[in-house]
Amino acid sequence: MSVEFQCEIMRAWQPVGRLVSEWSTLWRRCPNATTFQRPEWLWSWIETFRPARPVIVAVRRDSELVGLAPLLIYSDGNQRVLGLIGGGVSDYLDVLIDARFERAISYALWEQVARIPGWDRLWLSDLALGSPLLNAPNEFYDAERQTHDVCPVLQFPDDVARDLRAIVPSRQRRNWRNARARLLRAGGGHIEVANSHTLASMIDEMFQLHHVRWADAGQAGVLSEAVVQEFHRRATKRLLAAGVLRLYGLRHKRKLVAFLYAFFEDDTVYCYLQAFDPFLKFLSLGTNILGMVIEDALRLGKRRVDFLRGREAYKYSWGAKDRPTYSLGARRASSSIGTAIPADIAA
Repeated sequence: MSVEFQCEIMRAWQPVGRLVSEWSTLWRRCPNATTFQRPEWLWSWIETFRPARPVIVAVRRDSELVGLAPLLIYSDGNQRVLGLIGGGVSDYLDVLIDARFERAISYALWEQVARIPGWDRLWLSDLALGSPLLNAPNEFYDAERQTHDVCPVLQFPDDVARDLRAIVPSRQRRNWRNARARLLRAGGGHIEVANSHTLASMIDEMFQLHHVRWADAGQAGVLSEAVVQEFHRRATKRLLAAGVLRLYGLRHKRKLVAFLYAFFEDDTVYCYLQAFDPFLKFLSLGTNILGMVIEDALRLGKRRVDFLRGREAYKYSWGAKDRPTYSLGARRASSSIGTAIPADIAA
């Protein structure tokens, strides 16, 4: 490894907590990083799910944290798989690599990963197009890249007024007008956005509404497990303090009838999760609350709304277009992970 970079490999999850402040600083230097790479999200994941075999690789240049690979080893049949921490609740997974030293840090990081015992197969999924892992040079490692999933995204053109008429298809704008009129005739409603005083109670209401929504469909829903609820309580509290979380609740006759759990980052709104009262479908509650979120995104100068994983029809009705995510896979025996850092980038 270049003497310029030093690596620390943590095989227990507890010491990772001391990196949280530096982790936040590094996240801000990674232009393609999403909310799902923030320490507020992933440290909450680590604390809650307590992975049995974490492999957290921290890369430093002098004393500055310039790279972080939050990995773990898990069993898949008779294979031991090296993957990224955050699975199950995260729509994008990735490493963090300081853009100033991307190529060199990539080599330094994976040179260390190759030396870690105890895994047979590499599987890195849910990588966005801008992931530094996808920009690795050919000699970095011999891994198979393939399309993994899609995240529909509503992109706001740079050269239009901040107006829904320039962005959302006319049919959907008409649907939203009709939905607002139906809600008004039924007694109206108002939007609440969680704050530090109301977050805990709104989270509880969100869990209950989500349960009712999916029970009506004969399913448990992704928020049914107690450990998942614990994770979201931790993460939402931290993301609210960081100014990222916007938990919208639509109240009708004092009752929470729809919610949308979103993250507002610098230029992107991530619509993470939503649900509505299945017994009030005729009020088009999802259309009502999502329209308000998109209006907020425009008003606050965002450039896109990312609907995250899934090809649900409602996303496309707002004008979203698919953006693929990718995976990288390699077997240890055939992988060239660990190639020495070339001299031309080591300095």
